Amino acid sequence: MSASLKPLTVQRLAYVRYLYQEGIEQSRQPPPLNARSISSFHDAVENFIGLTAEHLDVDLKPRMEFLQYWEVIKPEFELPGKTEMKRLNDVRIALKHNGTFPSDHQIEQAREALVDFFSTVTPKVFGVDFDSVSMIDLVTQPPVAQYLGDAQTHADIGDYSMACAGLSIAFSALLEQYVGDTHQGLGSFAFGPNLSWHDRPKIGFGEEPIGGRLDKLSTITRALQEALRALSLGIDYQSLARFHVTVPTVDRYANGTQRYVEGEALRRLTADDYDWARHFVIESALRAARADNVTSLRRKRNELDKQEHFPFPQRPWTGAAPSSDVEEATHPNSTTPVTDT
Repeated sequence: MSASLKPLTVQRLAYVRYLYQEGIEQSRQPPPLNARSISSFHDAVENFIGLTAEHLDVDLKPRMEFLQYWEVIKPEFELPGKTEMKRLNDVRIALKHNGTFPSDHQIEQAREALVDFFSTVTPKVFGVDFDSVSMIDLVTQPPVAQYLGDAQTHADIGDYSMACAGLSIAFSALLEQYVGDTHQGLGSFAFGPNLSWHDRPKIGFGEEPIGGRLDKLSTITRALQEALRALSLGIDYQSLARFHVTVPTVDRYANGTQRYVEGEALRRLTADDYDWARHFVIESALRAARADNVTSLRRKRNELDKQEHFPFPQRPWTGAAPSSDVEEATHPNSTTPVTDT
């Protein structure tokens, strides 16, 4: 990414790529659900052109028509693809105002038009390749962004098995951001403490056998706990299920290492598999970020409560507060004395 670009410009380019990637994922759904891709493609182009105009110091009139951008920006830069973008706009209008679903051919045509448009304009206006624009700039959780960046280094050399392992770790780090203390299960989105191998119940003089009733209940509990954590953060469960099918399970060991079993299916992972899983982690991070205010509030309250000493003070519930014309009682913490009647 060019060092000359402002951080906000980089973030907005990342958002454009996010909308574009969202459109691609929507285009792969069955009809008529794939029609949503047209709106995402159009939003990506419109955001991109607005950013282009701002980057070139072009003044835009309020409520401009979509195709007017080409004429307004022309003195500074001649945008290509007006014919293709008019076609995209016509399809969007037909869908939005007339309820006319686009054909598979129109959706694929729009996708190809965006590839040409972004790959041509981005390096000329912003000095970077569109493919180099990283959606990681949208992720606000530092550990998740770090693992996403590390995973990308493996994808860049074609090692999609290791890259997807990094995505698996990134998603686990995302959940940990909002779970809190996994041993006590006190986080707002924890749904109880984590279960570990050491929690295996003892029966008689031995352990509960693997595959026994309690072992099965523990397996069910772990699965339900993860599902509840994800759903409470707004993460789509069906996409989560696909994510687990795609990426490996990475185990942590006592010596600090993290390892996974690499079978033939993982060795055959493709760039498309990696791109989908990466987009899922980024989208999940964006959805989960809505819970930041809850976790921040909980953290602040916990810090305040740490100042208290055991036993903690208690107050009895007294029902409705007394009327002011009967008794001028005050809060116990107030310095104003209680009026004696």
